[in-house]
Amino acid sequence: MPLLWEVIARPLPDPLRRTVGAVISGRLKAAAVMPVPGPAAGTPAVPHQAPGPDRTAPEQGRRWEDGPTPTPPAWADLEHLQEQLRRGIDRHPVCEADDGRCPTLAVSGETQCAEHLGWPLCPGHDGHTCTARTRTGDQCATCQDEARYARLDAELPVAETDDGTCPGHTSPCGRTAMPGDPYCARCRIASQRDRDRVIQEWEAVRDAAVAAAHAQEAPQEAPARF
Repeated sequence: MPLLWEVIARPLPDPLRRTVGAVISGRLKAAAVMPVPGPAAGTPAVPHQAPGPDRTAPEQGRRWEDGPTPTPPAWADLEHLQEQLRRGIDRHPVCEADDGRCPTLAVSGETQCAEHLGWPLCPGHDGHTCTARTRTGDQCATCQDEARYARLDAELPVAETDDGTCPGHTSPCGRTAMPGDPYCARCRIASQRDRDRVIQEWEAVRDAAVAAAHAQEAPQEAPARF
Protein backbone atom coordinates (compact mmCIF):
# COMPACT_ATOMS: atom_id res chain seq x y z
CA MET A 1 0.00 0.00 0.00
CA PRO A 2 2.77 2.56 0.77
CA LEU A 3 4.37 1.74 -2.60
CA LEU A 4 1.10 2.26 -4.42
CA TRP A 5 0.53 5.56 -2.65
CA GLU A 6 4.02 6.77 -3.58
CA VAL A 7 3.38 5.96 -7.24
CA ILE A 8 0.06 7.77 -7.35
CA ALA A 9 1.01 10.77 -5.19
CA ARG A 10 4.18 11.67 -7.07
CA PRO A 11 4.02 15.08 -8.80
CA LEU A 12 3.00 15.02 -12.42
CA PRO A 13 5.61 15.95 -15.02
CA ASP A 14 5.78 19.59 -16.11
CA PRO A 15 4.94 20.17 -18.89
CA LEU A 16 2.26 17.46 -18.97
CA ARG A 17 2.38 15.89 -22.43
CA ARG A 18 -0.07 13.01 -21.75
CA THR A 19 -3.28 12.58 -19.82
CA VAL A 20 -3.14 12.04 -16.06
CA GLY A 21 -4.54 8.53 -16.50
CA ALA A 22 -1.80 7.65 -18.99
CA VAL A 23 0.90 8.89 -16.61
CA ILE A 24 -0.47 6.93 -13.63
CA SER A 25 -0.92 3.82 -15.78
CA GLY A 26 2.68 4.00 -16.95
CA ARG A 27 3.92 4.37 -13.39
CA LEU A 28 1.89 1.37 -12.22
CA LYS A 29 3.27 -0.77 -15.03
CA ALA A 30 6.81 0.26 -14.11
CA ALA A 31 6.20 -0.47 -10.43
CA ALA A 32 4.77 -3.91 -11.27
CA VAL A 33 8.09 -5.12 -12.67
CA MET A 34 10.12 -3.77 -9.73
CA PRO A 35 11.09 -6.14 -6.89
CA VAL A 36 8.86 -5.75 -3.84
CA PRO A 37 10.96 -4.64 -0.83
CA GLY A 38 10.83 -6.76 2.30
CA PRO A 39 9.83 -5.54 5.78
CA ALA A 40 13.46 -5.02 6.66
CA ALA A 41 14.26 -2.85 3.70
CA GLY A 42 13.80 0.27 5.77
CA THR A 43 13.33 2.56 2.77
CA PRO A 44 10.40 3.08 0.45
CA ALA A 45 10.53 1.43 -2.94
CA VAL A 46 9.95 4.78 -4.62
CA PRO A 47 12.27 7.59 -3.46
CA HIS A 48 10.64 10.67 -2.03
CA GLN A 49 10.17 13.38 -4.63
CA ALA A 50 10.56 17.09 -4.01
CA PRO A 51 7.56 19.28 -4.76
CA GLY A 52 7.33 20.47 -8.37
CA PRO A 53 7.50 24.14 -9.39
CA ASP A 54 3.69 24.40 -9.20
CA ARG A 55 3.40 22.80 -5.75
CA THR A 56 4.43 23.65 -2.21
CA ALA A 57 4.94 21.40 0.78
CA PRO A 58 2.18 18.88 1.54
CA GLU A 59 -1.07 20.32 2.91
CA GLN A 60 -0.11 23.86 1.89
CA GLY A 61 -2.06 24.04 -1.37
CA ARG A 62 -0.72 25.15 -4.72
CA ARG A 63 1.33 28.23 -5.47
CA TRP A 64 -1.13 29.63 -8.00
CA GLU A 65 -3.78 29.79 -5.31
CA ASP A 66 -1.87 32.65 -3.62
CA GLY A 67 -2.43 35.07 -6.52
CA PRO A 68 -5.65 36.71 -7.70
CA THR A 69 -7.97 34.67 -9.87
CA PRO A 70 -7.86 35.94 -13.49
CA THR A 71 -11.13 37.47 -14.60
CA PRO A 72 -12.22 37.02 -18.24
CA PRO A 73 -13.23 40.19 -20.12
CA ALA A 74 -16.87 41.15 -20.04
CA TRP A 75 -19.04 40.18 -22.99
CA ALA A 76 -19.81 43.82 -23.77
CA ASP A 77 -16.08 44.59 -23.99
CA LEU A 78 -15.57 41.70 -26.41
CA GLU A 79 -18.43 42.88 -28.61
CA HIS A 80 -17.03 46.41 -28.66
CA LEU A 81 -13.58 45.12 -29.64
CA GLN A 82 -15.00 42.99 -32.45
CA GLU A 83 -17.00 45.93 -33.74
CA GLN A 84 -13.88 48.08 -33.80
CA LEU A 85 -11.96 45.46 -35.73
CA ARG A 86 -14.83 44.94 -38.18
CA ARG A 87 -15.30 48.59 -39.02
CA GLY A 88 -11.63 49.56 -38.80
CA ILE A 89 -12.56 52.33 -36.39
CA ASP A 90 -9.12 52.19 -34.78
CA ARG A 91 -7.52 53.63 -37.93
CA HIS A 92 -10.34 54.94 -40.12
CA PRO A 93 -13.30 56.31 -38.16
CA VAL A 94 -16.72 56.69 -39.71
CA CYS A 95 -17.40 59.95 -41.54
CA GLU A 96 -18.83 62.60 -39.22
CA ALA A 97 -20.96 64.25 -41.91
CA ASP A 98 -24.77 64.07 -41.80
CA ASP A 99 -24.59 64.00 -38.00
CA GLY A 100 -22.61 60.76 -38.13
CA ARG A 101 -25.13 58.97 -40.33
CA CYS A 102 -22.77 58.69 -43.32
CA PRO A 103 -21.89 54.99 -43.68
CA THR A 104 -18.59 55.68 -45.47
CA LEU A 105 -15.31 55.52 -43.59
CA ALA A 106 -13.40 58.76 -43.23
CA VAL A 107 -10.22 59.40 -45.15
CA SER A 108 -7.11 58.49 -43.18
CA GLY A 109 -6.14 61.53 -41.12
CA GLU A 110 -9.48 63.25 -41.75
CA THR A 111 -12.87 63.25 -40.05
CA GLN A 112 -14.97 62.98 -43.22
CA CYS A 113 -15.08 60.80 -46.31
CA ALA A 114 -13.74 61.92 -49.68
CA GLU A 115 -17.18 62.89 -50.98
CA HIS A 116 -18.02 65.15 -48.03
CA LEU A 117 -14.53 66.65 -48.20
CA GLY A 118 -15.38 67.76 -51.72
CA TRP A 119 -12.71 65.73 -53.48
CA PRO A 120 -13.31 65.51 -57.25
CA LEU A 121 -13.99 62.26 -59.04
CA CYS A 122 -11.21 60.39 -60.82
CA PRO A 123 -11.30 61.23 -64.54
CA GLY A 124 -11.16 57.51 -65.35
CA HIS A 125 -9.34 55.92 -68.24
CA ASP A 126 -10.26 55.32 -71.88
CA GLY A 127 -13.88 56.35 -71.43
CA HIS A 128 -14.36 54.35 -68.23
CA THR A 129 -16.33 56.18 -65.54
CA CYS A 130 -14.55 55.84 -62.21
CA THR A 131 -16.35 56.38 -58.91
CA ALA A 132 -13.20 56.88 -56.84
CA ARG A 133 -12.28 60.33 -55.59
CA THR A 134 -8.80 61.78 -55.26
CA ARG A 135 -7.55 64.77 -53.31
CA THR A 136 -6.15 66.53 -56.40
CA GLY A 137 -8.61 65.26 -59.01
CA ASP A 138 -5.96 63.13 -60.72
CA GLN A 139 -6.37 59.50 -61.66
CA CYS A 140 -6.74 56.99 -58.85
CA ALA A 141 -4.17 54.21 -58.45
CA THR A 142 -6.35 51.67 -60.29
CA CYS A 143 -6.87 53.89 -63.34
CA GLN A 144 -3.17 54.76 -63.39
CA ASP A 145 -2.33 51.05 -63.54
CA GLU A 146 -4.85 50.53 -66.36
CA ALA A 147 -3.36 53.43 -68.30
CA ARG A 148 0.16 52.10 -67.75
CA TYR A 149 -0.73 48.63 -69.03
CA ALA A 150 -2.55 50.10 -72.02
CA ARG A 151 0.55 52.12 -72.92
CA LEU A 152 2.73 49.02 -72.65
CA ASP A 153 0.38 46.98 -74.83
CA ALA A 154 0.40 49.71 -77.45
CA GLU A 155 4.16 50.28 -77.41
CA LEU A 156 5.30 46.66 -76.91
CA PRO A 157 2.72 44.26 -78.32
CA VAL A 158 3.41 40.55 -77.82
CA ALA A 159 2.49 38.11 -80.60
CA GLU A 160 2.26 34.71 -78.93
CA THR A 161 2.91 31.53 -80.92
CA ASP A 162 1.00 28.24 -80.88
CA ASP A 163 4.01 25.91 -80.91
CA GLY A 164 5.61 27.00 -77.60
CA THR A 165 8.42 28.93 -79.23
CA CYS A 166 9.41 32.53 -78.46
CA PRO A 167 8.09 35.03 -81.02
CA GLY A 168 10.99 37.37 -80.32
CA HIS A 169 10.94 40.85 -78.89
CA THR A 170 12.22 43.04 -81.71
CA SER A 171 12.95 40.31 -84.24
CA PRO A 172 11.95 36.64 -84.77
CA CYS A 173 13.51 34.30 -82.21
CA GLY A 174 12.29 30.69 -82.36
CA ARG A 175 13.79 29.58 -79.04
CA THR A 176 11.71 27.61 -76.56
CA ALA A 177 9.58 29.93 -74.46
CA MET A 178 9.75 29.81 -70.67
CA PRO A 179 6.87 28.09 -68.83
CA GLY A 180 3.99 30.54 -68.44
CA ASP A 181 5.79 33.21 -70.48
CA PRO A 182 5.51 33.91 -74.20
CA TYR A 183 9.20 34.89 -74.31
CA CYS A 184 12.40 32.98 -73.80
CA ALA A 185 14.74 34.18 -71.06
CA ARG A 186 16.84 36.25 -73.47
CA CYS A 187 13.91 38.08 -75.04
CA ARG A 188 12.24 38.56 -71.65
CA ILE A 189 15.27 40.49 -70.38
CA ALA A 190 15.29 42.66 -73.50
CA SER A 191 11.55 43.21 -73.20
CA GLN A 192 11.85 44.22 -69.55
CA ARG A 193 14.42 46.88 -70.43
CA ASP A 194 12.06 48.35 -73.00
CA ARG A 195 9.14 48.13 -70.57
CA ASP A 196 11.08 50.14 -67.99
CA ARG A 197 11.90 52.76 -70.63
CA VAL A 198 8.28 53.04 -71.79
CA ILE A 199 7.01 53.38 -68.21
CA GLN A 200 9.54 56.10 -67.40
CA GLU A 201 8.55 58.04 -70.53
CA TRP A 202 4.84 57.60 -69.75
CA GLU A 203 5.27 58.77 -66.16
CA ALA A 204 7.24 61.81 -67.31
CA VAL A 205 4.48 62.80 -69.76
CA ARG A 206 1.81 62.19 -67.12
CA ASP A 207 3.59 64.26 -64.48
CA ALA A 208 4.13 67.11 -66.94
CA ALA A 209 0.42 67.12 -67.87
CA VAL A 210 -0.60 67.16 -64.20
CA ALA A 211 1.80 70.00 -63.43
CA ALA A 212 0.48 72.03 -66.39
CA ALA A 213 -3.13 71.48 -65.26
CA HIS A 214 -2.33 72.62 -61.75
CA ALA A 215 -0.51 75.68 -63.07
CA GLN A 216 -3.61 76.69 -65.06
CA GLU A 217 -5.89 76.24 -62.05
CA ALA A 218 -3.68 78.27 -59.68
CA PRO A 219 -4.45 81.75 -61.15
CA GLN A 220 -8.19 81.02 -61.16
CA GLU A 221 -8.17 80.07 -57.47
CA ALA A 222 -6.15 83.12 -56.43
CA PRO A 223 -8.27 85.70 -54.55
CA ALA A 224 -9.12 88.85 -56.44
CA ARG A 225 -7.38 92.05 -55.34
CA PHE A 226 -9.48 95.07 -54.39
